[in-house]
Amino acid sequence: MNKKIEMLDNLTINKIAAGEMIEAPHSVVKELIENSIDAGASIITLEIKEGGKKYIRVSDNGIGIDEEYVEQAFMRHSTSKITSIDDLNSILSLGFRGEALASIAAVSQVEMITRTADQAHGVMIEIVGGKIEAAKKVGCPVGTTVIVKNLFFNTPARLKFMKSNSAETMKISKVITLLSLSNPGITFKYINNNEIIFTTPGNNALSQAILSVLDKDTFKNLIFLEEKGTDMKLSGYISQPNFVRGNRNLQIIYVNGRYIKNKLISEAIGEAYKEKVIINRYPVCILNLNIDPSETDINVHPSKTEIKFEKEGQVQEFIYKSIVETLEKDSVIPKLQVTEHKCREEQISEPMFISSAETGNPKEIVEDMDITEDAMINEIDEDYTKQSSFLDTLSSQYKIIGQIFNTYIILEKEQSIYLIDQHAAHERLLYNRFLKEIEDESVVSQKLVEAKVLELSNEDYILLSDNMDLFIKLGFHMEDFGINAVIIREVPMILGKPQDFSFIYEILDEMRGNDNIAGHFEDTIAKKACKKAIKAKDKLDHYEIKQLIEELHTLVPPLTCPHGRPIILTMRQYDIEKHFKRIQ
Repeated sequence: MNKKIEMLDNLTINKIAAGEMIEAPHSVVKELIENSIDAGASIITLEIKEGGKKYIRVSDNGIGIDEEYVEQAFMRHSTSKITSIDDLNSILSLGFRGEALASIAAVSQVEMITRTADQAHGVMIEIVGGKIEAAKKVGCPVGTTVIVKNLFFNTPARLKFMKSNSAETMKISKVITLLSLSNPGITFKYINNNEIIFTTPGNNALSQAILSVLDKDTFKNLIFLEEKGTDMKLSGYISQPNFVRGNRNLQIIYVNGRYIKNKLISEAIGEAYKEKVIINRYPVCILNLNIDPSETDINVHPSKTEIKFEKEGQVQEFIYKSIVETLEKDSVIPKLQVTEHKCREEQISEPMFISSAETGNPKEIVEDMDITEDAMINEIDEDYTKQSSFLDTLSSQYKIIGQIFNTYIILEKEQSIYLIDQHAAHERLLYNRFLKEIEDESVVSQKLVEAKVLELSNEDYILLSDNMDLFIKLGFHMEDFGINAVIIREVPMILGKPQDFSFIYEILDEMRGNDNIAGHFEDTIAKKACKKAIKAKDKLDHYEIKQLIEELHTLVPPLTCPHGRPIILTMRQYDIEKHFKRIQ
């Protein structure tokens, strides 16, 4: 028997739509604040209680909604952002679907108060579960205030899946943080359970917004980036390679001011920091890509955080090059900090050296809004030595103090001392040397005293055979030697004398399933070559130290080994004398 097809009523339709648009309190906050931004507000206040479950208020001083359109604003697919499908090709507003207010009102109790500049009075409207309960004229300032109470009161299935108050508050905090950083020209005020969490100055300085919503320690480790391409521009801040986090939460990317998540951009950032950061650590990035909106598609998902690019390769290459060039110009040598360490038994102070690379946890929310960008930049300049300037004079203006622990070289230069990790430094030199040989097609090979026959699985044999030319290009002389076997007669000189050939299997494992086999292959072989580097505990004489140091000035910043560990750390004479109380 055929079932009758029924048309759903508007209330049911709105509840279903709310399931896509409004998944939790943070979704409400995002949609309401984006509406305020699109309304041209210069001041936006967010107040929440109990993780936003019971109370959310967003107030702005934007253009407001005309009395004639207040009720219509809560109808699905009603919007002032677009008028036809063609407008999607050039949209710059954050909202455009016309679903947010209808979705919010369908699953909560909503009160809106709004007024435009050309009206003598405002309008207040109350909606409960999608039904208008009251509407009247009121006195109010120009702008809009939306209060949302008891979210999901009429959809208990959604209500029971909400997280704890603290978990929901964290999600809301992330939303307003992202929106504050993308709109430094707007003053944001964030209140949680009657306590002011932060206020941004709204003076169009991204640096001040970062200081307001993140922390001073993070900002001190950021580098300003601004690069222009032929049809796109990238601006914002990226972190020094020594300042990293355990996840990508602070890799914040905007496209035309809209926060987005995009795999190719994440890959470009990762590639730009490759070999510069320790494995499984991630740099901080707060970047905005300006690009012609007609070359993007943001109408991918209701959350509008996903994006597609018409010219994916060009976007990825531009972001990669912009970050690499900025790091080469502005990277600094990590500073050694002297802190007081109290021994439990004797209760005396002794110096304790720690790398700034190891102190990456946020300290506190900065509330002092008097600090200026210039003052902060001056402070950074005092704290760090530019790697580029250090390398320029490294070939002559230094004094070798010696070697400690048979692992670290100590140099004196001007009013600072430098600790150089001899193994990390030599690793980088060997790695760069081998990549240069590959680029120049001048890899030197060495013959094996006894040729090595490798018997492989069929899968490994096929993978190796398909990429035999890559091995040959890198200095291997190998050829087929029967079923599923190859014979190796020569290897790259830089690998030294192989003790065994297990690294061939490792290379095949790392190549398997990798889209960029050629690039990945070269990188893997180069890292294998690093095993020839000077080791920790190797005692070096004065000549060997001098030779290693003089080679270092050929490098370009940032100064890290191929695995991302720092090569050089520094401490100023000022810091040492301050610790010994010679100066106050």
